[in-house]
Amino acid sequence: MTRPLGATGLHVSPITFGAMRIAGDRPDGASSALLQALERGITSIDTARNYGDSEAVIARTLRAWRGPRPLIATKVKPRDISNWRFYVPMDVQFTPGSIVTSVEESLRTLGVDCLDLVQLHQWYYRWSHETAWLETLHALREAGKVRHIGVSAQDHEHDGVLKLVDDCRVDAVQVVLNAFESRPLVSVVPLADERGVGVIARCVFDHSGALAGAATRETLARDVKLAHASPEVVAEYLRRIDRLREDAREHGMDLVELSIRFGLTHPGVSTLAISLADAGQVDAALAAAARGPLPETLFDRVCREHVWVKNFYYFSRATVDGNAPV
Repeated sequence: MTRPLGATGLHVSPITFGAMRIAGDRPDGASSALLQALERGITSIDTARNYGDSEAVIARTLRAWRGPRPLIATKVKPRDISNWRFYVPMDVQFTPGSIVTSVEESLRTLGVDCLDLVQLHQWYYRWSHETAWLETLHALREAGKVRHIGVSAQDHEHDGVLKLVDDCRVDAVQVVLNAFESRPLVSVVPLADERGVGVIARCVFDHSGALAGAATRETLARDVKLAHASPEVVAEYLRRIDRLREDAREHGMDLVELSIRFGLTHPGVSTLAISLADAGQVDAALAAAARGPLPETLFDRVCREHVWVKNFYYFSRATVDGNAPV
């Protein structure tokens, strides 16, 4: 079971191995989790130049892998990796030279001749009228070093990529999509489906991973993004998770299954990039994906009653007031 990556002609597994936290835990430095994922049918990997030694671990793992080569998607490293939230001119983050350098380093580190998908690892709407970045990636594609081009949207700023999608300037976009952040399903996802642009969904279990089902006050207290959150914010977060868990239970599923099936319900979503730490998580994710879309009534309920507009990067000591952003 695979899904098309837009109009690229590529088909990917519904679950992509998200390699942000990949660990080389074998004696040869390879990742047991990635090998297990490949053995069980996952056909795509999502990484980034900015993810520490992720690309190197992937390279060592693929040398140990004897099956078909998976699709590799990576991201161009921004010049200022400390700024992920506030607008800057494009040439502060990406220049033709920095893009080429990042791509060349990815090729060398991953040990491949061509990258299947290269994404800018940041995007602001005001960059939509810039051309140098795209011309640079086109030149790399013509040189046989890049197959397809994409961007990764800022967290919760999926609408920032709408013009790129509408103009078909990229082959794929990556956005946050989960039960609390379903707004892309009424904007970028259906538009991408119409335009033949692939959609990679991330943070399917929310930024903290809380929608994987194990969130407590203690685990949330250790989350760096919630370091400044008030007790009221944490309590509200747990309350909303419990409400969603109850809806899942009423339909005979847990939060992992609900989250994955929710992310895959719209056909415009190509794949879900999920960090998978072991064989059990790989099997659970694939089993959930195999069960298909959510029932229409549950999908509609999640979209209407569980959306929670928030951004962990902006959490403060303020209290929560209903559904207001904090």
